[in-house]
Amino acid sequence: MHVLFLAPDTHDYNHGFLHGLKALGAKVSAIGPAGEPQLSPAARELLDGYRRCANPLDTGALEKAAAELARPDFDRIETIDEPLVEPAAALREHFGVPGLSLKTARLCRDKVAMKDFLRQHGVPCAMSTSLAKPNDAWAFVEQCGYPLIAKPVDGFGSLATYRCENRTELERALKVLKPGNGRRIALEEFVEGHEGFFDTMCGDDGIRHEFVSHYYPGCLEATQHRWISPQIAVSNRIAEAGYDELRQMNRRVIEALQLRNCATHMEWFFGPKGLKFGEIGARPAGEKIWDMYRVANEFDVYREWALAIFGKDTRERPSRRFAAGSIQIRPSKDGRYVGHRGLEQARAHCGDAIYESEIPRPGTKTKGLERGWLVNTWFRLRHEDYDRLRELMTFLGETVRADAR
Repeated sequence: MHVLFLAPDTHDYNHGFLHGLKALGAKVSAIGPAGEPQLSPAARELLDGYRRCANPLDTGALEKAAAELARPDFDRIETIDEPLVEPAAALREHFGVPGLSLKTARLCRDKVAMKDFLRQHGVPCAMSTSLAKPNDAWAFVEQCGYPLIAKPVDGFGSLATYRCENRTELERALKVLKPGNGRRIALEEFVEGHEGFFDTMCGDDGIRHEFVSHYYPGCLEATQHRWISPQIAVSNRIAEAGYDELRQMNRRVIEALQLRNCATHMEWFFGPKGLKFGEIGARPAGEKIWDMYRVANEFDVYREWALAIFGKDTRERPSRRFAAGSIQIRPSKDGRYVGHRGLEQARAHCGDAIYESEIPRPGTKTKGLERGWLVNTWFRLRHEDYDRLRELMTFLGETVRADAR
């Protein structure tokens, strides 16, 4: 099998998926924005061919680079990067390669069209609309009221996402997001409640592996306040009845969109208005989330992903033995690290539950809160009891301090 992989080296996380393809004996070619000399050694040794495309969002340039690698023809074209999901689908259409269709890829990228489509299939979603110009906002405000969310139509995560409590805040968000001149943005009803995500691997017949995770607190709140030490917790209780409704919603979404031979990442909310669909991406979760699935479930998620996209039978089942979690400790301010407090106490208390961590050295430049959950100071843990896992992460958040100036 010959696989074309887009953006193989944007993060070392991408290398796990390359390993999964190579484990099945695939020939792997790749296209990325960097020149071949700039590829990391880890990526270079996993690739059988590579071409640079300075702007992978330029369909013409991407097709030209891909044509130079299509010897033999591609059997699959894949990516794990959200902005490249649609370009990858366009390449599949151009080369006649099976996989996620361009129509479905566009639905998974356009959050408003996605919700409109899924409402027609009985999936409970927040009210939403798209704006072609700023003045279009006020009719939706009349219908929906405040608070509401403003964000890019093709955004992902909580990047460039604004909660607006009143007209002044919405006008401020509109000035930043700049709808108009062919650029649309999304407005959505703000859904109060707990937030999490539900991930799957899908083969020829639909879902073959499922994982459920929780945010503490929700993404938007976490990105707005430096004092918060945000947590992601992967549950090992997914088979329990409390997750039945969530599993059913996810399956309804997968079937409606006919997602096959791919990974999915579905955001959800649960609160006073019940369970609500947030959005779904046709790609694995970011933030090295799948590495937590690997550790918690004691199986090779990357090889299983490769088996799923090739339509081959699964070889392993998740053990569900451990819950896993990730917690970030934010620096006291933007600047450079001067040191950490509470590390010895934290390590003594958590012991072997901590299986991975990143502690920046003094003098290291801090990174902004908008960069996500796996930058600056962070810890990853696993424990057989989900509640104990949460207690340990909370202890880390209350004990460790990262000082910067």
